[in-house]
Amino acid sequence: MQELRLVLIIVGLLAIGALLFHGLWTSKKEGKRKFGNKPLGKLSETDEEPDYSAQRAFAPEDDFEIIKKERKEPEFGSNQPTEPVDFDPLISQEPQEDELPSFTVSEEPQDVSATSLAAESDDEQLEQAEEVQEEEPISEPEPTPEPEMEVIVLNVHCAGDAPFVGSTLFDSMQQNGLLYGEMDIYHRHADLSGTGKVLFSVANMMQPGTLAHDDPETFTTKGISFFMTLPCYGEADQNFKLMLKTAQQIADDLGGNVLDEKRNLMTPNRIAAYRQQVRDFTAKLNQADH
Repeated sequence: MQELRLVLIIVGLLAIGALLFHGLWTSKKEGKRKFGNKPLGKLSETDEEPDYSAQRAFAPEDDFEIIKKERKEPEFGSNQPTEPVDFDPLISQEPQEDELPSFTVSEEPQDVSATSLAAESDDEQLEQAEEVQEEEPISEPEPTPEPEMEVIVLNVHCAGDAPFVGSTLFDSMQQNGLLYGEMDIYHRHADLSGTGKVLFSVANMMQPGTLAHDDPETFTTKGISFFMTLPCYGEADQNFKLMLKTAQQIADDLGGNVLDEKRNLMTPNRIAAYRQQVRDFTAKLNQADH
């Protein structure tokens, strides 16, 4: 931009200098042809009245000064007259910016780096923001994780030193809906036929924990353990109620005691705590499902 501007200024100054030189040469030539070598004073003797305008026009001044004062070169590309430039572009120093004559060029090239590139940058940023917004997945609330499995345990223990005998124990268990099945333990199914889902199970309190037997008369144990897992099939509170009722019934049949998971004697407060545990787990499960 600076180099183009400097070139245009130099070309304009050369053109102005050429016009001044041509005008000076033409004026001298026409003056000699019209007036010759006659003095200016003789021209006024033939007139009846003095021509003051002629005297003003042809005052004893240098021809160059006359041309310099009267001749005004038009500004390039403009209809407004401009002041003549009083320096030689080949000799004088470059004038200051406020003294330079203004030149009108067809169209000055725009600064592409400052305008179009900035607009393109804004467009690219807008497109990237839209792409990021489209690609960004809609955040959904994370589902509440399901609660970990819990086990509720009840025990039926013999009241004295005499253990439970298999014949009376297995008979009482079968009468209360328990069936011998998988893992060599007894199970309570959703239906008494034994084909439905398991609600709770009964194992041996003593090692190895199974109730396997070849002869019920020779099988003995100090106690049995009832357990149900949460979550379970059906309604958990109803399953716990059925398990507690079955344990109490077998304890009555065998003359034993119902104990909690720590083998402490069962109390109403401990039963209430079991039921609260079941309700809390059910609430957590429902919250996870929703």
